[in-house]
Amino acid sequence: MQLSEEKERLRKKASELRTSVENKEALSRIIAQKLFSLDDYVTCEKVFAYFSYSQEVQTRLIIEKALGDGKRVALPRCESQGKMSFHYLESTDSLEAGSFKGILEPKETSEKAEADEKTLVIVPALAFGRDGTRLGHGMGYYDRFLSSFKGKAVGLCFGKCLFETLPQDRFDFPVPVIITENEICGR
Repeated sequence: MQLSEEKERLRKKASELRTSVENKEALSRIIAQKLFSLDDYVTCEKVFAYFSYSQEVQTRLIIEKALGDGKRVALPRCESQGKMSFHYLESTDSLEAGSFKGILEPKETSEKAEADEKTLVIVPALAFGRDGTRLGHGMGYYDRFLSSFKGKAVGLCFGKCLFETLPQDRFDFPVPVIITENEICGR
């Protein structure tokens, strides 16, 4: 089986597993509390998050707490050719439907954010491996971003979507820390 076929098979499986997760809101709160306990969160000045949709770990609480903690919070805007840029937001009320699946993102007029070593990026995925491997939607947005990112990165997923490892190619970038409702992998 070719790598692309294997990834598609795993995307379908991970999507089914994620859909089967019960109490997503409560589990998302547990995951958020684990994130808030990390030194990487406590010491960061900027949080680059994503606004969750559908069956993902819910991130609104994370975004609101980071804003309340005085951190600069930025969310991605999807651009052409599989690229994204992060833009600051003042509140979750200043979001609009984006070009990728209608996921909420900052308005086009919002200030563009630049990452540095004091930035914590929260990375979405359909599934993660305990070794930091990740399986996204196949568009490469985060792989392109992570290829030059110098800050700290953490992935969030439900325990059902945590595998030992996932297939990778040379364009895939792992994440050093994965948080589920059950555990924190890496560090």
